[in-house]
Amino acid sequence: MNNIKNNDLNFGFKSEEEIHSILEEQFGTLLRSRKNPEMGQYYEFDKYNEDYIIEVKTRRINHDKHPSLFFGNNKLIKGDEILKKCPLLRIFYLWKCNDGIYGWEHKSTEYKICKRGRCDRGKDEFTDCVDIEQKNIKPLKNLLDNINAVENN
Repeated sequence: MNNIKNNDLNFGFKSEEEIHSILEEQFGTLLRSRKNPEMGQYYEFDKYNEDYIIEVKTRRINHDKHPSLFFGNNKLIKGDEILKKCPLLRIFYLWKCNDGIYGWEHKSTEYKICKRGRCDRGKDEFTDCVDIEQKNIKPLKNLLDNINAVENN
């Protein structure tokens, strides 16, 4: 693996650990997918418990620098598979950005599938991604206010 990609992966893993306790305050105790032998290091989602599955993406930007944020379409596809088996689970895609943690719940609003990627790590890395417009991305606290309102009804 090239050094830039390895540094990016380590940056992401470190970031996930830095916010783990913040996420647990909101979602309850969370397990790490990469420590579960049935899931492994390259599982589509990073954290889970009996109620939630969470993917964390770390970005070196403020959340609203671009008109949208995105994640790999493979995660949306895996989310659909999981929800077929466990329809009461809730899946969240979170972005830890320079200015906070923001999120979107699985298929809660419209989204687009677009080619996204990069070419700064020695080769072209483009794939289908789920593109979420900023108007549909919420700060973690607001995202969770919506969760609590649903659960209390």
